[in-house]
Amino acid sequence: MVEGSRVLEKRLHEGLRVAGYGDVRPTHFAVFRYLKPGGSRVTELAEEAGMTQQSMGELVDYLERRGYVERRPDPHDRRARIVLPTEAGRRGLAVGSEVLVEAETALAKCMGEGRLEKLVGSLEELVTLLVELDPGRAGSAHKR
Repeated sequence: MVEGSRVLEKRLHEGLRVAGYGDVRPTHFAVFRYLKPGGSRVTELAEEAGMTQQSMGELVDYLERRGYVERRPDPHDRRARIVLPTEAGRRGLAVGSEVLVEAETALAKCMGEGRLEKLVGSLEELVTLLVELDPGRAGSAHKR
């Protein structure tokens, strides 16, 4: 699974590079992967990505300097700031979505639609089970 993820990220990075987003590296995908449509705090992004707040802050700073995200006051707490994609960031997200759809289409062509759907379903089930079995998760059930 890790190797498959690396190959897909490489394909995504190449598609973004060709579209003019070569300065967005796979390490920056964590920001966009966990960014909620209405914006997210850096602390939320860091928690979702499993990284420190300082590391996530550095990724957001990089993307902000390049005009892909911006920080605005949180409408629910003016002391806090949320991260939102800019127009350039939204265009980059659209390009990324297109690249992923192309990859899925190619997989369906090679594997067959039915096999791909079963694989995706199995992987979703695997993720759910791994989350449930996580010993660090409160109330996790240890099933065999």
